[in-house]
Amino acid sequence: MRRNNGINSIEEAEASISLRSRQVVSDGTETRKVDQETEDPPLVRQIGIINCLIRFLKICAFMTALIFVVVVVIIPLLLYFCPQCMQQLFFLNFRRMPLTDYENVSSNGVRAMARSFKLRGDQGKIGVWHMLPSKLSMRYRENGLRPSDEEIEETMSKEQHSIVLYAHGNSFDRTISHRCELYNVLSDMDYHVVAFDYRGYGDSDGNPSEAGLVNDTRVVFDYVKQKAGNNSLVVWGHSMGTGVSTKLVSDLSQEGSPPAGLILESPFNNLHDVISHHPFSLPLRWMPDSMFQEIVINPLYSIGLHMDLDKWIANITCPILMLHAADDHVIPVKLARLLKERALALEKNVEYVEFDVKREFRHKFIYKADELPALVTNFMHKCAVLKGQPS
Repeated sequence: MRRNNGINSIEEAEASISLRSRQVVSDGTETRKVDQETEDPPLVRQIGIINCLIRFLKICAFMTALIFVVVVVIIPLLLYFCPQCMQQLFFLNFRRMPLTDYENVSSNGVRAMARSFKLRGDQGKIGVWHMLPSKLSMRYRENGLRPSDEEIEETMSKEQHSIVLYAHGNSFDRTISHRCELYNVLSDMDYHVVAFDYRGYGDSDGNPSEAGLVNDTRVVFDYVKQKAGNNSLVVWGHSMGTGVSTKLVSDLSQEGSPPAGLILESPFNNLHDVISHHPFSLPLRWMPDSMFQEIVINPLYSIGLHMDLDKWIANITCPILMLHAADDHVIPVKLARLLKERALALEKNVEYVEFDVKREFRHKFIYKADELPALVTNFMHKCAVLKGQPS
């Protein structure tokens, strides 16, 4: 019995020694591992950084290839086979302000008494505003009167005040603030102001096209001319509206019934140049000019978008006033200069006024120019005299 106990004690001692040996070996291994890990972190970090850099470069390469394919292949194909996409970007009639009140003219910042009404175009209704000259508005207000729509309409022929028909540029509608501010300036100069929205803009029905925009402008022009009596009527176009108004006045001149004058604010010379210089066309500027003409411009011609101001201006028989800011970021001033040179070469009666870059009028703030009332008044007077009408 004692012998067995001795044997067991010996076995337990051997087991204990073996266990301690394994622990020593294990502890040594762990120590070596800890030492190795203590020594390796810089190398591990370097490998991690290199792997991250490789992944980043792969992503950059993929994105570069994707952008290349989109810019060089997909966009040109889309524009060539679907020019309606570029036409939509040109018109931008889908840009709208929510909750716009077209009926309450004063709610949009217009100071003069005014009325909102509809005319009938070939695609449905055309939304129109007629704003009174400031003196007429003041007279009504001083007497505590609110004229009816019919009375406002009749003032165009009963009172001696020149009339400005305003054709706005692309995007949004006649209610946008910079347009309303121009209406206020013109009203303060004692002119009637008639502004409207082309088809597909604002509260007007239909879908825009070049011919459609010109037709709508003609509808409003004919209405105003019918109501104007002997008052002078001048067409004022801004940006895209310079193309629309130039085409209209070209057609009217060929018919022998031009307006008294044409004012072009921020004009351009032709479709090719205005698109190729527009900020939207930046992804297309890698194209040679002949390729740009074939892929972008010719398809637009095929669906009726021309905007050939430098051709249409040849037919115009009334005086022209061009206004452009030197810092215009949408339509570069050099395009207006080209149109001016074209008009002068054709011996047209044209005045050109360029506002210094320091004025910061850019594309749509020429109405802020202190000298604008004098410039416009002198031009309107000249137009009225040439027409034999009161100014």
